[in-house]
Amino acid sequence: MKRTVFIILLTMVSVAAWGTKRLPSWMNELPKAGNSTIMYVREAGEGSTLTEAVNQAMLRVLQSTANRIGRQFDIQAVDEALAGGSDYQTLSRQYSIPINKVDQCERKLRDGTYRVWVLCQVATSGNVQPQWEELKGTGDDRPGIALVKSMFVPGLGQIGKGHVAEGTITMVGDVALIGGAVGCYYMAKDKLNVMRDPQVTYDDFTAAQKSYNTLRTTSYILWGAAAGVYVFNLVRAVTAKPRRTDMLTVAPSVMPTEDGFTPSLSLTFNF
Repeated sequence: MKRTVFIILLTMVSVAAWGTKRLPSWMNELPKAGNSTIMYVREAGEGSTLTEAVNQAMLRVLQSTANRIGRQFDIQAVDEALAGGSDYQTLSRQYSIPINKVDQCERKLRDGTYRVWVLCQVATSGNVQPQWEELKGTGDDRPGIALVKSMFVPGLGQIGKGHVAEGTITMVGDVALIGGAVGCYYMAKDKLNVMRDPQVTYDDFTAAQKSYNTLRTTSYILWGAAAGVYVFNLVRAVTAKPRRTDMLTVAPSVMPTEDGFTPSLSLTFNF
């Protein structure tokens, strides 16, 4: 029984890792602009610190945008300004280079340095005021995929749709209920062994019987509650509408590096 519970929990953890293994969609394909005044640009930067890597990536965005719209751009001066603490928004206004940063993805490499990818909206021309659009990162909107995830790991389907708090509570709650039910089962089993002992005294038998009945009833209640949460979890996996997923980032992945490929895992909570 213990081995079975361990295998079930190990399977849940494995499926959870599989279900959350994803990178921002723009890493594979740039979003399509909703109007003709902007376009999306993805650039990467490296540095000994995260800030240095972000600055390098934004410097490349500024340079490519300046070249596109015909603005004068002193790359050395801007690089020094970024290193000195100036932010890209101030510099973009100073040089009249319209840029709107909408997302970034960072990784720490084996040698301790950082690599950062940034996604920006940039102006397509120098004589038109850009019309920035909101880029929302929403969860997976495929009910079938969410249902399969939640069948194996309660709450994982909701997390995949962007309902992070609900999915996390469902996952932890169902595991706690199942754990409590299993614990009560084994404690009741111990009391049953006491009752079956031919040398047990009447008082010990009565106390063990009372505890056995209580533990068995509690186990049934906990199993019923776990089943109810599980069914609720399946319903929500199908009916919940996708929404922003910026509350939690869990992304085990394989990222390209100078040495080849490096497996990594990022876990960020923003409750």
